[in-house]
Amino acid sequence: MNANNENKRVTPESLGGSLKSTLRKSDEPDRVFPKNRKVEVVFLVEAVNAILPRTEGVEDITLIKLPGTEYEVPIILPEKLQAVARRKMLNQLRWFRDNSNKMKEYLEKVTNMYKYEVKKRNKKGEVVISFIKAKEAINEPKNWNCYIQPPGGDVRETTDVGMDGFCPACALFGTVITNVTLEFLDTIDNKNKNVFGESVGVKSRVEFDPAITFLDKEKSVAKYTHSKVADGVSWTGMGLYSDYHVIPGTIFVGKVTLEDVTEAELKAFLAVLSSIDRLGGRERLYGGVRVYLIGIKGGSYETASALEIARKLAEKYGGAKYPPAIDEVIKKTTELVKEKRFTSLDTNAFKNLMDNTNVWEDLWSDTVKYDRQIVKRILDLIRGSEKYEEASR
Repeated sequence: MNANNENKRVTPESLGGSLKSTLRKSDEPDRVFPKNRKVEVVFLVEAVNAILPRTEGVEDITLIKLPGTEYEVPIILPEKLQAVARRKMLNQLRWFRDNSNKMKEYLEKVTNMYKYEVKKRNKKGEVVISFIKAKEAINEPKNWNCYIQPPGGDVRETTDVGMDGFCPACALFGTVITNVTLEFLDTIDNKNKNVFGESVGVKSRVEFDPAITFLDKEKSVAKYTHSKVADGVSWTGMGLYSDYHVIPGTIFVGKVTLEDVTEAELKAFLAVLSSIDRLGGRERLYGGVRVYLIGIKGGSYETASALEIARKLAEKYGGAKYPPAIDEVIKKTTELVKEKRFTSLDTNAFKNLMDNTNVWEDLWSDTVKYDRQIVKRILDLIRGSEKYEEASR
């Protein structure tokens, strides 16, 4: 690696060129089929407040034994990182909804995707295939929403009932398309239903490693005593309780792999990842974090993991008397990933994309094309003698 590459950092403007052979094209006719195109991103999470990266227990900090060391260290589970990133993207999509005049255009495209001509048994006529939440919001785009809400008592509801099934968050992080989200599934007769069941899964293309710190729990976890104070009283002893927290200043190493994404999808995801500022339990009180993008690499297989990087950082810092500062860890982690031919990322440049409407317009445009291909593949499974054609572009 030459001296110029040593100091080069990937920016939003150079993203497509540096990963040209890895990124999928927006208009690829078979974009919904995997081609093993992987983008690895290494990042750091710094606790700037006490955080609670726990499971479901009151005092549970999730810990693992760091292999090859004597340390038991806190981790942030992959599903926690996935949920935080998804919610952050949904928040941003609502911001775009309220600050752009393009939403109606995208909703129209997923409201009229294909015309489906039924010519079987006693079913005749034309069905226009639509995503239900798009159709409901078509006349008032600001009513569109997608959100995470666990299913109720109906066992047929196999996914979060608040999801729309077609927005960029659903396309990137995964969803399940059912007759709750896609209108035409109710028009298919019983014989054809068993071709794919009552739902179609859209796999997540975002795969997080656990984020792992390199400091033993003795240096990274502490028990905090909290006090519940009522208005108008001056004593607190009756409301004392304790919780374990990860100590402010603790640094976690994370890695995420994105599969078969376009430039627009990757750019928006990096903006979201770099802007995560809270995570864990009781995050309205605690949970303050900063995320630093360290390096990026494209290829056909994964070459790095958060675990191996954390082990190498533990070799350097695990026995230190005082925890290292974030600037020092950024420098060392950058050196480690460059050994695997990662290129540095400009965190602030990607974070600044959050308020750039062009980024979210490009993302929606790519997503609508992806949605169209998903619906087409469903129709290919069931078409038989029925014919269909595109209703809109």
